[in-house]
Amino acid sequence: MDEAGRGCIIGPMVIAGVIIDEKIEGILKEVGVKDSKMLSREKREKLYDIISEFAEAYIVNKAYPNEIDSNNLNELTYTKVIQIIYASLPLRPKIVTIDKVGNEDIVIMKIRELGLKDNVVFNADVKYIEASAASIIAKVTRDRIIDSLKKIYGDFGSGYPSDPKTRKWIIEMYEKDKNNPPPIIRRTWKTLLKIAPNYYINKGGLYGY
Repeated sequence: MDEAGRGCIIGPMVIAGVIIDEKIEGILKEVGVKDSKMLSREKREKLYDIISEFAEAYIVNKAYPNEIDSNNLNELTYTKVIQIIYASLPLRPKIVTIDKVGNEDIVIMKIRELGLKDNVVFNADVKYIEASAASIIAKVTRDRIIDSLKKIYGDFGSGYPSDPKTRKWIIEMYEKDKNNPPPIIRRTWKTLLKIAPNYYINKGGLYGY
């Protein structure tokens, strides 16, 4: 499992789980499956189709801005991960590989309770082909969601707080209506404190973006 859009200020975080037979790991490596951040969008789209064909299954879960603003981000990530694990049980996975975020004790305990082997490590999306595949599914899914949101709200760039285009769009939205932000904005990101203070929700400084 891996996620995409964790650090964005706009749109959902997407978490994906990909179930693969060990016999196809070599095929996925040969076609170029790797951490999605190392691939162009065009390449990710092509690999998405290949993964969809060769994987036993894939499962996608989402955390929307209102959920992210109401929860600790690490805990929410693992809540979504655990939901994916339960959804995968009919296919009897043996090893659960997860790209680690924060304290992993809760998810490791759950994996072991279910009689599965845990593999929760930093940079799993780089080190393990199953997590790389999940990172591609998550990223392509989120890219498509972002495309659909832009058709509604206009071009807000990448959605990351470091993107000048994203910041400019937020300021424009703020100037139009200081009290009613578009629901696609995550309101606990500190970026808002500087550029759209009425939008910002102080949750104790969890997110210093």
